[in-house]
Amino acid sequence: MLVAFFYVFVFIYVVPNAAKFSIPYAWRNIPMMQDSSVVNNYLGEAKMDTTNKQLDESWLKGIKNKQYKLTIHFSELSKLVVAYKIEYHFEKWYFKMDYLLEEKEIRK
Repeated sequence: MLVAFFYVFVFIYVVPNAAKFSIPYAWRNIPMMQDSSVVNNYLGEAKMDTTNKQLDESWLKGIKNKQYKLTIHFSELSKLVVAYKIEYHFEKWYFKMDYLLEEKEIRK
C-alpha cells in the first residue's frame, strides 16, 4: 500500500514539477506577437505540423518516453504568435501520462 502511494506521489507531483524545471532553454522565452519568420529563426524550423498547417506549428524535444512538445498558434490574418503551450509526455513501464506544463494566450 505504501509503495502505491509513493508511485502516485512521484507520477502526479514529482514528474511534472521536475519537467517544468527542465523545459528546453529556448522555450522559456517564447516571442509573443512576433511574425512566424522571427519564431522560426529563434526556435528553428518546426519539426512537426499539426492538422491545421496554416495556424499551428509544433516542435518536439527529448527522447520518446520523455518528450516535450511546444505548439505555437498564429493569428489568422497577420501570422503573429497569439498563443502557445508546452506539454510533456512521460512513459514508464505501464504508466503513460501527458502533462500541460505551461500555456499562454494573448487576450483580444
